[in-house]
Amino acid sequence: MDKEPLTKNPIFTRFARYHTPYTGSILLAGVCALVVAVCELVALQVLLNDTINALGAVGGSTFEEPVSIHYFQRESGMITFDGFEITLTSASDALKAFLWLLGGILVLIFFKGVFVYCNDYVMARVGHKLAFRLRNALYQRLVTAPLGVLREEHTGDLMTRITDDVRVWQALVAAMANIIRAVVLVTLFLSVMLITSFKFTVFVLLILPLVAYLITFVGKRIRIASTEIQQQSTDIYSHLKETLFGIKIVKSFTSEQTEINRFRTINWNQYCSAVRRARFAALLPPTIEWLGFAGVAIVFGLGCWEVITGQLATADFISYIGMVMWMFKPIKTIGNVNSALQQCLVSAERIFYLFDFGPEAEQQRNDHATDSIELKNIRGAVTFQNVSFSYAQDSGTPQAASKRTINNVSFEAKPGEVVALVGPSGSGKTTLLNLLLRFYEVGSGKILIDNVPISEVKLASLRQSIALVPQDMFLFDGTILENIRYGYPEANDDAIIAAAKKANAHEFISKLPKGYATPVGEAGMKLSGGEQQRLSIARAILKDAPILVLDEATSSLDTQSEALIQASLANLMAGRTSFIIAHRLSTVVRADKILVIKNGEILETGTHETLLAKGGLYQKLCKMQLN
Repeated sequence: MDKEPLTKNPIFTRFARYHTPYTGSILLAGVCALVVAVCELVALQVLLNDTINALGAVGGSTFEEPVSIHYFQRESGMITFDGFEITLTSASDALKAFLWLLGGILVLIFFKGVFVYCNDYVMARVGHKLAFRLRNALYQRLVTAPLGVLREEHTGDLMTRITDDVRVWQALVAAMANIIRAVVLVTLFLSVMLITSFKFTVFVLLILPLVAYLITFVGKRIRIASTEIQQQSTDIYSHLKETLFGIKIVKSFTSEQTEINRFRTINWNQYCSAVRRARFAALLPPTIEWLGFAGVAIVFGLGCWEVITGQLATADFISYIGMVMWMFKPIKTIGNVNSALQQCLVSAERIFYLFDFGPEAEQQRNDHATDSIELKNIRGAVTFQNVSFSYAQDSGTPQAASKRTINNVSFEAKPGEVVALVGPSGSGKTTLLNLLLRFYEVGSGKILIDNVPISEVKLASLRQSIALVPQDMFLFDGTILENIRYGYPEANDDAIIAAAKKANAHEFISKLPKGYATPVGEAGMKLSGGEQQRLSIARAILKDAPILVLDEATSSLDTQSEALIQASLANLMAGRTSFIIAHRLSTVVRADKILVIKNGEILETGTHETLLAKGGLYQKLCKMQLN
């Protein structure tokens, strides 16, 4: 990839396409840059050419005869411009003329400053707009991506792509103000230089291929180093997140120094890559400057010879040398911006990787027309027909068929039934209910609700019909009221309080200083595990969905709270199809149907009494808990 021309690089092409909506703003910045370049050219020509010629005409004059001086008079090849003439009759007239000229130059520089401001502001605004657009789109892509894709990624890496990589892109767009000015100025100056002296300009242009090669050569190495830095930034994010979430384990095992050493190693690797990139980036400006001065030296020598031989006026020579020296400054800017561009292309590639996840709904249907069914007034009959699934298959890896997490599972839950799933850890209980919610797609077989395949149901409609209390409880950084209301934003305060009471949460909430307005902290860290779980249950109760999924819903509760909530859950499950996963078999004894699962297969089905009488795995699990 590094060897292909930049314009043929698919990443660059895609990167450039993202700036299309801002074409108008970029053109406006280009117009501002053109005005800036014209102002600089005029100021340079007036000061170094016309003023020197004028001083030569005025210097030593006794003004016995009026002295004429000319400004903006150009005669080169086919281009002739008379400019304007000023007649001076005394030394005081000459001084006034030059003072007025100085005032005009100051006004010109002021206008240049105005357009520089406009150029910078327009591109900075484009950068912020692009960052706003990218972050919104990336976040949307993230939350709509299938779980099977997300489970393969590091959280720190995803965070870095949305924060750091977008910030690198934004910084480059803001820096484009400088590169636009540089490109316009170099183009304008070269045009004037070709008109002024074609021969001299050819010598100047001979330097540019060397500069371009140097910029490309250094840019490739900067890009390689930038790729390493971005990956190491991901490692730093991931390590920080892991340390903060596992700080209790770190301290309890007195592993602080171990983690400090691990972090120091990651940080050192990034430091080395950053220093290598800085070394290449720092090499470019002085090298370009040296090449530029070499070009100036050659032109200066030729110019001196033509001045000596009378082929070139001194003022024209000084003006031309001034343009050459003035032009190499923006060329250095272009070289510096190329370094930023290479870093940005690395970030853009990482951003596009996240964009390519594809939204969940697109990956879960082949025919857009079939995915249009809305679940309305459902009774809650759920049927699994020969369902098989493998996480490897969901991830697209070739091990799909080698080991199935769920293997040919079939069962039916009638409307209003309570179905319990029990079995050893890792047997596939949670995976079965994840398939019901279409967090993952079945590999083969069907899942039906009221005889409608869920693969043909609109995803939002399906999930609105199911209330979930997950094993890994999670609360958002907000108030208790906001967390309970999360699944039903239109609910009023009375309904929220009623749901909290059913979940046995109202009592502890009322004792808090701010009641329902109490912030729960990041991931609910200000509350105990049992309090967090009760809020999760209250959130599911408020949703009032016809199908209920309880995945270890009482696992974080003490015996007293569990007993109180069991009564609430019994009322909640009345008239609803409910699925319960529980390691505590005491929570499933009243289930209408118990499915005993092992290695992704249903070994036994029945009620608590019938399964005990069979003397199979369920009986062994019960005896293990009693012992």
